[in-house]
Amino acid sequence: MTKKAFQYDMQRGLGSCVAALKGMQDAEKEKYLPLVLWGCSRDMAFDAQCEGCRSVYLYELITEFPDKAPFLDVIKKRLFHSIRSSGWEFHQDCEILAYFVSDGDRRAWKILMACYRFLLVLLDEYDPDQNRLFSERDNFQSLCITLVSLCFDDRRRREKIYRKIVRDLCILGEENPLLTAEYFDWFQSVSERSLGKKTMHELLHRADAEDYVKTYARMLEEYQSARNSGWKNSRREEPQTAEELYQLLKAGKRPGREWALLLACGWMRRNKEQEVVRLAAYYKEEKDWDIRCQILRMLAKKDCAWALEPTQLLADSRSEHAELSECAFTALGYRRDAKVRAYALELLQKGTHTAEAVSMLAKNYEVCDQEILTNAVKQIPIIYWDTGWHGAFSDIIDLFEEPGKGKPNELLLYMYQNTLCSSCREYIVKQMGRRRMLTCELLKEMQYDCNEEIRKYARRKLYKSRCVIQLLSK
Repeated sequence: MTKKAFQYDMQRGLGSCVAALKGMQDAEKEKYLPLVLWGCSRDMAFDAQCEGCRSVYLYELITEFPDKAPFLDVIKKRLFHSIRSSGWEFHQDCEILAYFVSDGDRRAWKILMACYRFLLVLLDEYDPDQNRLFSERDNFQSLCITLVSLCFDDRRRREKIYRKIVRDLCILGEENPLLTAEYFDWFQSVSERSLGKKTMHELLHRADAEDYVKTYARMLEEYQSARNSGWKNSRREEPQTAEELYQLLKAGKRPGREWALLLACGWMRRNKEQEVVRLAAYYKEEKDWDIRCQILRMLAKKDCAWALEPTQLLADSRSEHAELSECAFTALGYRRDAKVRAYALELLQKGTHTAEAVSMLAKNYEVCDQEILTNAVKQIPIIYWDTGWHGAFSDIIDLFEEPGKGKPNELLLYMYQNTLCSSCREYIVKQMGRRRMLTCELLKEMQYDCNEEIRKYARRKLYKSRCVIQLLSK
């Protein structure tokens, strides 16, 4: 395996990298050491919020090298360098160190504890009047989650760590309103999974519990009560009809993120299709480009795009209003219509908006499109900062999930080898399995994929194939 191919596959979290190292002598592995160190010095996930960090994957690569010290050096430096930064780098570093700790590495534990103490100092000195992103608080929560869930298998040890964190959170929360329990709900949720809800309830509500535990329990109850009340109030304030929504937009009130993402889809779930139809009518008649775009953004969803007329969407996709054009292309990707298919083929012939055209053609696919669709998909650049390929790949996956023959199976292997998103790769692998495209070599490689579900799937497939071989050999 060349170094270039190794780095390419490592960025995607493919099991081929781990499998390759496992087949080498220690001396052979040395040329790949700089590449794994490079991987440990950056956030490797495409979308860590959906697919998780690549910490397990990176640690598995690390364990293939006899000397772990260079990796600890890099991770320690990165951990303290990213301590004030937003993003997932800090979380990934914490998790890798936790895996070192779980294997008995005392240096990794000392690094985590030093980071914990340093963050306590930073948080204690934080001025609540500063108007900036509070990355240190988020990173402290990530560290606390790691400590309570990943470092030790011993429940008593995890419980002791949880108590220490709760005590420190109480001290911080008393001094600073931006450090109360409501800002650490993710930590609490993970702790419940790690220790068990029953154990957690006993810890927080024992009659002889320490004062700081009682304080933390009270803070949690107050936050949960306020959150539930706020959620109910926000639902009551949410527009219930297209008319209400439209009047708010005309009054200059831009909808919040939740409205834009969920409102029209929520109407569909509550069997209020007529409100979606009425909102589509407002979109059709609206002359104000900004309001028109806001309405279209709400309707450009898989569940709602049926209410939009393709002719209007085609016109808006050509608009000089960039955001409106983008929303129109998104909606067109959900419409099956002869005009949409013809438009997709036209765009592909011109070589413009290739990713959007692929999405439209996938929705309107015919057997005769096999070659042009395959070639078009392979022309889309696959890079972290331009996600056009991601939407196109998702729509190709949807195409394979629909009944019908004559689909280009080679695209499944292409997407498997090239997607940066391991969540998408999970669906791709399952489609390959249904089409009997998974060779023994691929399944062995998939056992080391960064996606845990792919690992489990590959192991099940390999186990079944071994059982079949054993039965046939009798």
